[in-house]
Amino acid sequence: MKRPMLSKSSLMATALASAIAVWMLTGLARSGAGQRDDAAAASANGSALAAPSDAGVRPAGLRVTVRKSIAEQIVRDVVVNGRTEPSRVVEIKAETEGRVVGLGAERGARVAEGERLVRLDVRDREAVIAHAEALIAHRRQQYEAALRLEGQQLVAELQIAEAKAELAAAEAQLATARLDLARTSITAPFDGVLEERSVELGDYVGIGDSIAMIADNDPLIAVGEVSERDVREIGVGSPGRVQLVDGTILEGVVRYVSPVADPNTRTFRIELAVPNPDNALPAGMTAEIRLPAGETEAHFLSPALLTLDDAGNIGVKTVDEHGVVRFHDVEIFRSASDGVWVTGLPKEAVVITVGQGFVAVGERVEPVFEGRQ
Repeated sequence: MKRPMLSKSSLMATALASAIAVWMLTGLARSGAGQRDDAAAASANGSALAAPSDAGVRPAGLRVTVRKSIAEQIVRDVVVNGRTEPSRVVEIKAETEGRVVGLGAERGARVAEGERLVRLDVRDREAVIAHAEALIAHRRQQYEAALRLEGQQLVAELQIAEAKAELAAAEAQLATARLDLARTSITAPFDGVLEERSVELGDYVGIGDSIAMIADNDPLIAVGEVSERDVREIGVGSPGRVQLVDGTILEGVVRYVSPVADPNTRTFRIELAVPNPDNALPAGMTAEIRLPAGETEAHFLSPALLTLDDAGNIGVKTVDEHGVVRFHDVEIFRSASDGVWVTGLPKEAVVITVGQGFVAVGERVEPVFEGRQ
């Protein structure tokens, strides 16, 4: 019987399958031969690293670039985001009543301690003082006369006591009148900035009415919230550094650490006092506060050397003494403009700097130190 002829497409498919089979067999043969040749060469010249003791480690493979890193002793910083505030703010209120007849500094101006801010009309206060002075003179005469009569036994001791009490009452009345007159001149209680003035000429104020607000920005206070994990590392008198949003860097000292946590955030308020003699720096600016909190050993690395394991943990790949890739969980201790300080590595570690993304943990590699390629 005559055999059926294969189509042209069937012949091409058969030829392609045969070619692929031959290529795969050839590759396997070359791979096996290559591995045998590498093993023989390593045995001959002794350049191969010692075989690892861990079972299941694959033969030496990819070449990676490494660098020896040695941990350094550095100061740990607690970094807090905060803001600047005045060292003190006082609302000045009227202690007597009257109409505003004079004004001093304008809002926003610097004022000195004792400088007049507002003047009230004195009305009849000077007359009240004059009357009190005259009354004192009269009461003093009565008291002195009673003392002379006492020597002649013409007056009772009770009358002398009454005369003395009336004199004291007159003196107290004079002191009150003088104080009321002094209160018509409202002055700054300390050097600062007139943040607000609540009255204008012609306003009538009563006792307790708000007159002005004075803020003292020297020292300027940087305020932030410290976590309960770090608060024990910070104490009053500790140094600190403040960086403002405009890049200005200031040195200061911790003046207050709250003894009680905020019930909502579980954080503790801290205050850092920064000299500001000219009141050049305003309150209310965003600030980053850095507070030293002990020392530790850390490695300085490029952020490019950090990688993630299968669980998503940040770490660094190293090579051990057997040439086997290891993974170490690390914690970023401090950041800098040109790198990061990390903890979690041994004091001395051979860190993979090139090729870490192409090798797996447990894989044996050929490490080459930087500058020796």
